[in-house]
Amino acid sequence: MKTKLLICTLLLQASICCLAQEWTHVKTIKLKNEITAQSVDTDGKIYLGTMAGDMLRYDQDGNETELYSAVGNFPVTLISAWNRFKVFLFLKSPQQFIFLDRFSTSPITYSLADYQRPLVTLCAPGIDNSVWALSADYNELRKYNIQNSNVLLSNPLQINLSNASYMQAYQNLVLISDTQQGIHFFDQYGNLQFSHPEKGVSYFQVVNDQLVFLAGAWITTIDVFRPGNITKIKAPPGGFNNVLKWGDRYYFIGKDQVLIYQLRL
Repeated sequence: MKTKLLICTLLLQASICCLAQEWTHVKTIKLKNEITAQSVDTDGKIYLGTMAGDMLRYDQDGNETELYSAVGNFPVTLISAWNRFKVFLFLKSPQQFIFLDRFSTSPITYSLADYQRPLVTLCAPGIDNSVWALSADYNELRKYNIQNSNVLLSNPLQINLSNASYMQAYQNLVLISDTQQGIHFFDQYGNLQFSHPEKGVSYFQVVNDQLVFLAGAWITTIDVFRPGNITKIKAPPGGFNNVLKWGDRYYFIGKDQVLIYQLRL
C-alpha cells in the first residue's frame, strides 16, 4: 500500500505540459567551429565553447559581446558561468581548468596534474574557493582547495559514472549528469541522495532552484530540492543537442549553431 501511495504521489507531482504552446523563432547564431560546451550566467548572458578552444559570449538577443580566441588550444569540455565575474572552463584533453576573471587581464590556468594523478573526467568550481573533480576511471569524487591543492574531500562513488557529461555545485549539492543514466544528486560530502533516470542528458542548467535539460524531444524542469516535482514541455523540431533557458527564451544548441526561440504557453 505504501509503495502504491508513493507511486501515485510521484505521478501527481510530475506533470507534462500538454497545453497549447507556441514557439517563435527569434534568431539563429552560426559559429565557425563545432560547439562543445555551453552555459548561461545570472544576467542571461550565453557562453559557448568550441572544438577549437574558443569561448564566445552573447547577450540575450544573440549578439556577440566577447571572444576569447583559442583560450586553451584544446576543445572546451565544460563551462560554468554561474559566477559571471569568474567564469570557469574545463579542458579535458590537457587536464586543465581556467578562470576568466573580470578583474584579470588574462585567463588564469591551473593544471590538474598539481592536484591528482587519476585522469579527471569532469571538473567544476565549488562555491567556497574549491574545485570538484570526478574521476570515472577510479570512480571517485574529490574536492580540492584551489589555492594549495589540498584534498578537502575524497569519496568513492556508489555508482559507475563512465558516461558522465556535466557537473555543477549548487548550494549544498553536487549534480552530475550521465548520458546513459540520467542526473544524480549528491550532498556536499559526495554522498548520493537521489537519481533521476533519463537517457540522453548531456547538459543541464540550474536557475532559481530549477534544473533544466533537453533529452530527446522534451525539455524537462526538476525542482532541485523537491526532485519529484517535474515538468516537461515539447521542444520545437530540429534535433538539438542541448538547451539553455532564460526567462521565456530558449537557446537550442546544435552542432555549430544556436537557434533562439521564444515560448508562449
